Amino acid sequence: MALLHPERVKDPIQKNRILELIKNHQSGADFFIKKLSEGIGTLTAAFYPKPVVIRLSDFKSNEYASLLGGQQFEPKEENPMIGFRGASRYSSKLFEPAFEMECLAIKRVRELMGLTNLIIMVPFVRRVAEAKQVINTLAKYGLRRGENDLKLYMMCEIPNNVLEIDNFAPYFDGISIGTNDLTQLILGVDRDSELVAYDYDERDNGVKKMIQWAIEGAKRNGLHSGVCGQAPSDYPDMAQFFVGLGVDSLSLNPDSLLKTSQIVLEFEKNALSGEHKSAL
Repeated sequence: MALLHPERVKDPIQKNRILELIKNHQSGADFFIKKLSEGIGTLTAAFYPKPVVIRLSDFKSNEYASLLGGQQFEPKEENPMIGFRGASRYSSKLFEPAFEMECLAIKRVRELMGLTNLIIMVPFVRRVAEAKQVINTLAKYGLRRGENDLKLYMMCEIPNNVLEIDNFAPYFDGISIGTNDLTQLILGVDRDSELVAYDYDERDNGVKKMIQWAIEGAKRNGLHSGVCGQAPSDYPDMAQFFVGLGVDSLSLNPDSLLKTSQIVLEFEKNALSGEHKSAL
């Protein structure tokens, strides 16, 4: 938003930095779209033709406000963790102009660069009605599900995503279980708060039950299921738990990739059923 409206940035130092960034481009939008598409395209091309999933922007209002020029465009929220974030931003008057640029950058990667292996993942979708709205907004800016083999995934990180999985399913091709936010919202714990962070545990039985329901719901509806978040990287037993449920993919931190991969392969090798393919 600061690139679109540098004149609204009050801090002269920040304003000059923004103008310096865009001086060799037709506009702030041109700078944003080119820079973002080049970054996404580099990663997507590195793995072509294997699928690469991009999660749409999901900063919280306090995080956006800390960026260059961000203070002029962000609301003050008491609890940004469950505030103005994720899908709720994309069709709002405050953020839709920025989201349009995000869509155009992704469209440039898929169409101009020809990297159709790029899959879009929508974060923090609170309700089914919001899922419908997101799909309409994406289509409005040239990203129509199914067109040019475009697939849409949903972050499954809100308890309602699990409980309403059968109703969310018609609007998406897959889910990715975000264990970080899902755990926080199930246990009611802000892991960023030192006062209560000790109660944050992705291995809690309630969290594991929700994850089980999510994977079962994805399978029931023919959706790809994946897991992202810290759980499979931090706890080898959780990686085994996910694979035992038949999850299709795990996202891991680079430093845990080899160790967790070996654990998963050994687990699959020893599985009596022989039904699980490698999840990595």
